[in-house]
Amino acid sequence: MTTASINDNVVEIRKLNQYLGAFVASLGGFALGISLGWNSKASVVLRNYFDATVTEIGLIGGILNGGICIGAISMMFIAGRVPRTKIMFWTMPVLLLTWILMISHRGQKVVLFLIGRFICGICGGVFCVLTPIYVAEIASKETRGRLLAFFQLLINCGVMYAFYVAHAITEVETVWRYSAICGLACLSIAPVKLLPESPLYYLSRNDEINAEKSLRWYRGDTYDVQHEISETKRLILATSSKKFSLKLVRNRRVLRSIATCFGVILAQHLCGVNMMIFYALILFDTSGSGELTGSEQTLVVGAVQILVSLLAAFLVDVLGRRILLTLSSLLMGLFLILLGWFFSLRDADPENDDIYFWMSPTWITLIFASFNLGLGPISWSLLGDTLPEQLKTPVVSVAVAFGWLISLMATLTFDEMIISLGGTKVMWLSAAICWLTGLFCAIVAKDNTGKSLIEIQENFRIESNRELART
Repeated sequence: MTTASINDNVVEIRKLNQYLGAFVASLGGFALGISLGWNSKASVVLRNYFDATVTEIGLIGGILNGGICIGAISMMFIAGRVPRTKIMFWTMPVLLLTWILMISHRGQKVVLFLIGRFICGICGGVFCVLTPIYVAEIASKETRGRLLAFFQLLINCGVMYAFYVAHAITEVETVWRYSAICGLACLSIAPVKLLPESPLYYLSRNDEINAEKSLRWYRGDTYDVQHEISETKRLILATSSKKFSLKLVRNRRVLRSIATCFGVILAQHLCGVNMMIFYALILFDTSGSGELTGSEQTLVVGAVQILVSLLAAFLVDVLGRRILLTLSSLLMGLFLILLGWFFSLRDADPENDDIYFWMSPTWITLIFASFNLGLGPISWSLLGDTLPEQLKTPVVSVAVAFGWLISLMATLTFDEMIISLGGTKVMWLSAAICWLTGLFCAIVAKDNTGKSLIEIQENFRIESNRELART
């Protein structure tokens, strides 16, 4: 074997550390997914066994979103001062204590669930901001697009975990045991403690020794770290250049990147997928799930989400983000139209529910599949590397908070919309949003696949960048 081939093998093996680091950093998504999926079973149990009102069930589902907003906004003030891996790690004991609080009173007091869900949301908001930023900083340009898709993959795994536990536990055993098993899974966040901080973070603290160690761990001992160290220093110099910060918002390229992030995040939360996850069991029980029970259909949806998000992680470097975002949005719109059509058939003649029993579970499953083909995973990718470094943390924090605030409003008004407009019109309204998103992504979204962070920064043509190019 030649020296060149040995070096190639070393580099390929060391890419595993990037995959490992991105996977571990994304485990917070697993905890968030559990919190999202938990509501599907818990809302049914609380309604049927503990006489929780419709308002209380809506608050238990929606307050998670409010917590995510608070957690995301808090990162604007904390992320630059405390190591990211340390922040992510310390969410674990907070989550464990929160789940203990939720199961500590077997009388199932609604107020404990409200407090617990809110704190779970805060921790979820932390990961929604820090994970894309951290993964973008540790990944090489060849792997970054794929690794940024891990966060949605882990969210889907968490949702599937919650769905499976809900399927395995009977209602008679009450929601406290279900919550206990969900809470224990938060221990999976512990390996974050073992990850090195990103090279960019170390260099921002003038710690070049640890920055080199981090790079060698993620790139390999034979990798020429000095070149990337030099590029990262230039990136930090651009970030710390406050002289031109007021001019950033007038830069058309910067405005385009901000508009892309907010537009895609808005669509991610208005397309209806999060509401379907919150109330998946109720949705399948009321809309029909064919020959499967509602609980069994949630498992089908959970499995499809995982498989399609894995597919998206590999396709993103082949087809590019713009194509996947556009295709995902258009397909979602199509299947939402078909779901609304089924609702109209059923409203016209209830017997159609038996004739077309296969339609509802099929269209809903395909909606989830389409979402995870692009709009789900790539939204997090855009947050990781679409923005200039000067604005990344504050814009990502605000974008995440904005998206989940919209989701909260949609969740709280969903029942009223169904009553006033009917299921058919609500589905068609969501379809229109998805198709507008597809058009928006086709025109506005920019693909940074295969570019380094410094190349992305220089593409904004900020004055400080041009000065840096001469250094």
